[in-house]
Amino acid sequence: MSAGRFAALRSAFSNRNYAIYMGGNSISLIGFWMQRLAVSWLAWLISRSEFWVGVIAFVDIAPLIFITPLFGVWADRFDRKTMAVIAQVLMMVQAFILFFLVWFDLLTIEWLFVLALAEGVLQAAYQPIRLSIIPNLVRREDLVAAAAFTAVAFNVARCAGPALAGVVIAVSSPAVAILFNAVSYLLIVIAWRFIHLPVRIKRAEEKSFYRDISDGFGYVLEKPALLSMFVLLTVVSLFIRPVAFMLSAFVGAVFEAGELTLALFTSAMGLGAVLAGLKLSMVGKTHGLVREILIMTAVAIFCLAGFASITTVWIAATLMFVFGYAITIGSVAAQTLVQNSIDDDMRGRVLSLWAAFTRGAPALGVLLIGWLGNRYGLMWPNMVAAICCFICLLLLMGSRREMRAFFES
Repeated sequence: MSAGRFAALRSAFSNRNYAIYMGGNSISLIGFWMQRLAVSWLAWLISRSEFWVGVIAFVDIAPLIFITPLFGVWADRFDRKTMAVIAQVLMMVQAFILFFLVWFDLLTIEWLFVLALAEGVLQAAYQPIRLSIIPNLVRREDLVAAAAFTAVAFNVARCAGPALAGVVIAVSSPAVAILFNAVSYLLIVIAWRFIHLPVRIKRAEEKSFYRDISDGFGYVLEKPALLSMFVLLTVVSLFIRPVAFMLSAFVGAVFEAGELTLALFTSAMGLGAVLAGLKLSMVGKTHGLVREILIMTAVAIFCLAGFASITTVWIAATLMFVFGYAITIGSVAAQTLVQNSIDDDMRGRVLSLWAAFTRGAPALGVLLIGWLGNRYGLMWPNMVAAICCFICLLLLMGSRREMRAFFES
């Protein structure tokens, strides 16, 4: 069975376009998450304020909510390769500007705000393109394995990138982490020159922009199991994921420590994510994934509650390790199920909504927790967030049979 699972992954990488794309994109993803942690740490160093850490994280993520659905329509209408290259060139320019400002000690909190917002807008535009382009890179029979591994790569990078950034910041400076990201974009832009996508057949009927967006919402709403998965992962993103964006504030305000402790926490979370990725890379079927998502969500909730209520560094690091494992399992499994259950002609729009809700929700979470953290400390806001998420999990447990029938059949 294990050999069969690796065979599916080998088959996916036998697609030349996909192999080239993943080679460049995996490095680029790590660079992106390295820069995001560096920006968070810079926000703390400049302001010494939990609120400003939350604000910078908010403007970096919030555009996903408003801009991503628009580009989801364009991802279904226009050439995805051209859109991807333009977006990544602009993100590379943004990263180089940020690097020079940090390197020459010219960065202020206002400039950090503007550049974080610019990066957030570009990432929001790129997300539906990144998610919907996978079927154009592989044979149809390899889509399941390719979609699963792409989700694994993203979610492992989401934790491994900050882990590497924490080490780089501890031994060097945030500027070096940002420079890594800028150079990584250059690699993926070069990789696109060697990727040749099949000619896309335009839809016979071009609907209005509003109608296309409305159809995406309607598609999700008319499928109760799909809606339940959207709700669950959105709530997790709103209440549980913000802790990963607020680690800099935790290290500075709660543990009263510096770069080495930040590196320890991010490395622990990254190691958990890597182990989760190795496990999920061998999963060749959808059976049992709904159950796994529900269990891992509960584990992540308890890890958040524990992390928010202690001040012992080694226990906190252990909880971050388990948190990284659990949140990666849940996120990758959910995205794989959604990718495998939607119609191809709706892929860009549905996945843009997935990105907007599940990856945009932390923007509201970090803003609220950052504001409350300034007033009441970081423990109670995160404890309340864990309780809210647990209540939602209990309410959605009643939909588990419906979700199994829809996603695992």
